[in-house]
Amino acid sequence: MGEIERRRRTRARTAASAVAGGTALVGLLLTGCTAFGGDDPLPKPTRQAAERTAEPIPDPTLMTEQIGGDPDEVEQVLPTGTVAAETDVTSPSGDTSIHVRIVANDQGTFDAQLSGYRTTNPQQMSLQFRHRTASPLDGDDSSVRDMVEWDAGAGPPASFTMGQSGPLPDYLRSVVLVPAWVPDEDPSKRPWVGSVLAAGALEWQIPNPYPDLRITVGKDRPGAYGIVTDADGRPADYLVAHGDELTTVAQRFGITPAEVQWLNPYMETRADDWLLEGSTLNLDPARR
Repeated sequence: MGEIERRRRTRARTAASAVAGGTALVGLLLTGCTAFGGDDPLPKPTRQAAERTAEPIPDPTLMTEQIGGDPDEVEQVLPTGTVAAETDVTSPSGDTSIHVRIVANDQGTFDAQLSGYRTTNPQQMSLQFRHRTASPLDGDDSSVRDMVEWDAGAGPPASFTMGQSGPLPDYLRSVVLVPAWVPDEDPSKRPWVGSVLAAGALEWQIPNPYPDLRITVGKDRPGAYGIVTDADGRPADYLVAHGDELTTVAQRFGITPAEVQWLNPYMETRADDWLLEGSTLNLDPARR
């Protein structure tokens, strides 16, 4: 055998060995083993760095801005000491009642002054301000904005600040007395707990900040793709779509963000004024 032929065969054997070794290593990796004796499974492939991922959606938080802007600079809508509303909260039998007077304070909000409380059945009680008109025997209401509770033997406080209602609480329609739960109480002893015992309507003396407010429905657009529902030929509700934000929605209806907030005192937003997808906004001043 010549020298050239011997070298050719040597190179062929070397190449074959390399291929066989590489094939064996690939087989080890595919079975979950490494060349170093480990038995950990291979990690799953990850997305490419350039692939777009969904943006995280922050948790919704209750809007803290008051009408007119900064909650620390709330404009006082009535002079201090002015009575904004007054009512008697009385049960149908007349056995339980309380007088409620709502007075403007010097912080831009209101104090509820309570007097004349009487009842023939002293018990744990709460006084609640509700968004809609309430009647005796009504159940729990998730839209209660301000409330105070007292023990059977203590009686109500003389007054308390309505800190949750904001500077324009005239969207609240009623005040109610509701027997409250006592810790570790047997429910069978007071089955009426949680139901309205007495109710009183509220008529406010707060001037309307937007007496000429008119809604005009514009074309949907990025940031305001929601659906408008009419009632009696007028825009009534707006179903918030994904990606809607306060300023753009206000522009679609020809009003300001502050007017949207006034129309919707319970409105919720996400970060950067994104509105809560799937929520419903009121567009009718009469239904505020």
